[in-house]
Amino acid sequence: MQNVALQAEGILPEQLSPLDRLVHVGSAGMGALVYEPDMGPEESVDSIDLDRLAGQALEVLEGRADEILSELISLNGSSAGARPKAMMGYNPATGAMIHGAVRLPDGFEHWLVKFSNSQDGIDAGAIEHVYALMAKNAGVDMMESLLLPAQKGAGFFATRRFDREGERRIHAHTASGLLHADHRTPSLDYEDLVALTMRLTRDIREVEKMFRFAVFNVLAHNRDDHAKNFTYLMDETGHWRVSPAYDLTFSSGPGGEQTTMVKGEGKAPGTVHLLKLGLDAGLAKKSIQEIIAQTRDALGEWAILAKAQGVRPANIKLIEDRILSTK
Repeated sequence: MQNVALQAEGILPEQLSPLDRLVHVGSAGMGALVYEPDMGPEESVDSIDLDRLAGQALEVLEGRADEILSELISLNGSSAGARPKAMMGYNPATGAMIHGAVRLPDGFEHWLVKFSNSQDGIDAGAIEHVYALMAKNAGVDMMESLLLPAQKGAGFFATRRFDREGERRIHAHTASGLLHADHRTPSLDYEDLVALTMRLTRDIREVEKMFRFAVFNVLAHNRDDHAKNFTYLMDETGHWRVSPAYDLTFSSGPGGEQTTMVKGEGKAPGTVHLLKLGLDAGLAKKSIQEIIAQTRDALGEWAILAKAQGVRPANIKLIEDRILSTK
């Protein structure tokens, strides 16, 4: 989104240095780091209209926008990904939504909401919400999520941010950044992530968390599991842990393959590869089998949950067939 805004002002993104980009992030970015001088958007606690922002985001992505709302740029912060996002303040008690200012009024929490891109269907938000529900049932560490109402489609997917605890900022670093791994092309194997997790956390429980991510992504056909979709959090004492999972949805990787391989297999990873991954990571065979069984049970609820959340029948069948095809 930042690149599109720059081009609208006649500035080529290639002309900007990394430092130029950071001053535009200022204090509005993800994680604990802030950058000065802060040339980012001014703080605001104005209410936001998700349908208006979603429509404008789609126009921008399709090149149909005459001008770009400064509100859209400011809400996007430094977040990236295939779908436009807005960082907002959300009040669970009232349902009120305001700009995701650095400091929020009492009763508000830091949340992130996603909009559809030009390739998404109108039920993309509902699909991601169902995947979040299934992941929780599978034992995957997830943040709270909601499907917010929309004028078009089933709704907007929203999730509470894991890089904020109240107004305390939490340092976050992706596997892409830690390993200098390209997130645009397949560059990792889950064994790399398991090794990184053990190296950073020294905790087999965190390794098991990462293994659960692998199991869910493979069995749920979430193949866009690139290097920026895994994050580690560090507290004030220097202690690292794996962040809650995010960007879990039905997707295909490059050429239809798993972006992050499983023990060298990208085309058709399955339980055989997951079992080897878990054993080599030091997990007990019984625990591995229980995690796989729990995940399959959770995915078995896809059709029921998807229908309840407004996913289109054609997509319910398509995704169910893909889930059932993974052995």
